[in-house]
Amino acid sequence: MTDRIRPLRVVVVGHGEPADDVAAELRAVVDEATIVSTYPDVAAVRAELPGDREVPLLVILPGLGPADQRIDALAAMEELAGARVLLLTSPGDHADVARAVDSGTVDAFVALPMTSGFLGQHASSQIARWLRLHHPGALAVLEEQDQAARADSPKSELLRDIEASSHVVEGELVAAIERALGPRPRLHLPAGVRLTRQGRSVDGVFVVISGRVALTRHTEAEDLLLHHASTGPVVGLLSLSRSQKAFFTATTTTDVVVIHLSIEQLDRALALDAEVGAALAAVAIRGFAARLLRSEQLQVERNDLNIALEKERAQLATALSQLEAARLELIAQARFATLGELSAGLAHELNNPVAALTRSADHLADDLDTLLASHPDGAALTATITAARTRAPRSTAEERRLRRALEKLTDAATAWRLVTAGIADETAARGVLAEGPAAVDRFELASRIGAQLRGITVATRRITTLVTSLRSYARPDEEILPAIDLAETLDDTLHLVSHRLRDIEIVRDYTARGRVPGHPSQLGQVWTNVLVNAGEALAEHRPQGGGVITITVADAPGDRVCVTIADNGPGIDPDVLPQVFQPHFTTKHGTVRFGLGMGLGLAAHIVNEHAGSIDIDSQPGATSVTVCLPTTKE
Repeated sequence: MTDRIRPLRVVVVGHGEPADDVAAELRAVVDEATIVSTYPDVAAVRAELPGDREVPLLVILPGLGPADQRIDALAAMEELAGARVLLLTSPGDHADVARAVDSGTVDAFVALPMTSGFLGQHASSQIARWLRLHHPGALAVLEEQDQAARADSPKSELLRDIEASSHVVEGELVAAIERALGPRPRLHLPAGVRLTRQGRSVDGVFVVISGRVALTRHTEAEDLLLHHASTGPVVGLLSLSRSQKAFFTATTTTDVVVIHLSIEQLDRALALDAEVGAALAAVAIRGFAARLLRSEQLQVERNDLNIALEKERAQLATALSQLEAARLELIAQARFATLGELSAGLAHELNNPVAALTRSADHLADDLDTLLASHPDGAALTATITAARTRAPRSTAEERRLRRALEKLTDAATAWRLVTAGIADETAARGVLAEGPAAVDRFELASRIGAQLRGITVATRRITTLVTSLRSYARPDEEILPAIDLAETLDDTLHLVSHRLRDIEIVRDYTARGRVPGHPSQLGQVWTNVLVNAGEALAEHRPQGGGVITITVADAPGDRVCVTIADNGPGIDPDVLPQVFQPHFTTKHGTVRFGLGMGLGLAAHIVNEHAGSIDIDSQPGATSVTVCLPTTKE
């Protein structure tokens, strides 16, 4: 059964009598079903070539413009994909074929004028090679093409027997070739041009007249440079002895001048001039080739073994490092266990004073209620104190809205004092304003007392939780965390660190509705570290217009709530930014100061324990820390 193929078309690109002569010689050797079409230039081919036939052979005559440009334009055509390419050139120097040689597009360079009949024989052989590659099942066609290729075309045993290359006397070889074939085109190629490619078919050889060529072999481990000094002046002979598959990639390492010989040209030269065979025999001794090839194979194997050994050494080093890390982890766990025992004792010792502080705060609130009971505004003042102790956090935008509403009743400063005191209702505000400035002072003082009582409560709770946290770090358990409002933990922290943030504008934007499972006091440690760092940066390098810290709490995709604390300070040096999460990191004289014990290293640890993430983005005038935490599952 034969491989069914479409009719064939041989394309000739050129004009005038030379193109007509080439087309006539090709028509004399192809079968009746194959069409030979001539086009004057590349543009005509691109515009007029139909796609009804397969194109096994493309013959390009000299034309206007660099050869590389014409070849690139033709190679890009889908109709010419896979076609064998013969480039007909003058015998002179050519520096416009580097890309064609590098890509392997051109299969043979044929010098003009040609020996009569040789182009037809060459073309038949190229078509047969195309059929073997693209339609190996077309046996009948192959046989017919092979017979045409063999007619009056001598075959040399040396091409089949050759196995390696060696140094040759360049002048003798080139002279013998040109006696047989006539003057050959000199191809001037820059460094970096690949003459052969590993694993690809090699249908000819390059004779290096000047310059250097390196052979490389690609392995799974690396690319190996092989016997650069012994490459020799003939590149490709070894590949011809290995089923026409390149064992190496041959790449020019300097500017080179080469002559290209296709298999047919080399075959003809060997048959017509015995000195060509003698010269090639000097560089292609069978035994030397076998020994050289084996030597290179051993070198490749040895290199692969060395790399494998190095990988094993690296794996052993990694295992050793992991063992050392495990040892240090065991030591750390032992220390944490000791810390847990110490924290238990510390909690016991602190329990009584902390409880006393809590009771004192409660008693103080009760005593204030009793004291104010006899005051004319006692009920209102008591309500103000209670509201300050329990009021939910308000965003800056909400406070600004309330202040604008009260500015209808009084000046901006007094309106702001009323909002701060928790008086947001216009009716209540009118009542306080009617009593005069002293009443405003009383309610503002009552609100401040309530806030301070809340601060005492938060601080005592923080002390208790901090001690408990030490025990939980050393002995983690599966406790169920309460669902908390991050905005409340932020406002509590702002109360505690307000003395570190004097003269800094705090802008709050709380829009999150989700609640987060977590330890309020532990997360308070995170906010404390971040806020104090921002405050210190703004204190050292106060920007024009004053320092501003903006706190945003918002819902985020993926069932998360994200807190962003941004400041307009000087920013963090990019060189130290990757280190800010390291324990005890500090720059005493720089713009980054993490002086709260473990600093942001502890903050990152707490966030990780809450299954969250912490990121820092910093540039001059804008630094932001973003903490994202998962919300509770409904």
